[in-house]
Amino acid sequence: MSPKVRNTVIIILLIPAAVIVAVLGLVLFNSLQPLPPVPSLPSPNGYNAFIKAGDMVTSNVSDYVDLNPDELQQVVNENSNALQLARRGLTQECRVPLDYSATSSAHLDQLSNMKRLANALAAEGRLAEIQNHPGDAAKSYLDLIQLGIKSAHGGVIIDGLVGMALENLGVSDLKKIAGKLDAESCRKAAARLETLDAHRTSWPEILRQEKAWSRRTFPGFKFRLAALLTRGTLTRIYRRSEQKFKEHESRTRQLMVDLAARAYQLDKGHQPASITDLVPDYLKAIPKDPLTGSNMVYSPR
Repeated sequence: MSPKVRNTVIIILLIPAAVIVAVLGLVLFNSLQPLPPVPSLPSPNGYNAFIKAGDMVTSNVSDYVDLNPDELQQVVNENSNALQLARRGLTQECRVPLDYSATSSAHLDQLSNMKRLANALAAEGRLAEIQNHPGDAAKSYLDLIQLGIKSAHGGVIIDGLVGMALENLGVSDLKKIAGKLDAESCRKAAARLETLDAHRTSWPEILRQEKAWSRRTFPGFKFRLAALLTRGTLTRIYRRSEQKFKEHESRTRQLMVDLAARAYQLDKGHQPASITDLVPDYLKAIPKDPLTGSNMVYSPR
């Protein structure tokens, strides 16, 4: 074998070795990076109130859409204590108590409780609709939206997705009755949505918490190596989740604008010419569209 050929073979053999060394070095570097401190939980923690309230909810509440008025009234009456406790939790600081055990399913049970509680709030709102009390229904749906937002505070992606689903239930129901609300109810609903939106957990914070949770739950070197090798797949998952969050935020903010515009129209007898007419009397500021990064728009219908 000539020296030239030998050198070429050596180089070819060294390339994969260099790649392996680089990958292992990157894994080691990432593993040695300090984790952010685990935030302390508030006391009292509104999240605990939500979980306890959800555990108190009767099991048949998931069928609320198929119930007649008398059955709905019974469901709401049976769950009055749970709803009262949930609303107490809404007034408290809230943070998800993360579980760093890879084998525990306790948190999944907590999320199931959260869904039951959301259905109880939705049932209460539906009953108010049937009884022709749209203002009361709006309050129930706004509480449901707040539950979705607060229940994701300090959580990871699954908490964000479940919270988004709960919030979307309230947004969809509130949107359906918006045309029945008077000016004052629309104004208050828009203002509350604006406040709630300002306190939602951002996608970058959810992603940061997800990565920190993963490192604490799976601290071993082999898990870090697996994470690095599947980085492309994880990146695609994160991007899809981020897109869902942005689309949901955009829908919520559009409802906020529509409610403010309806309040304006009922007060003044005509539609606003543009979204700027809503500031500052009906909205504190023009909300941004998370999908485009530009201001939300209002088009008179």
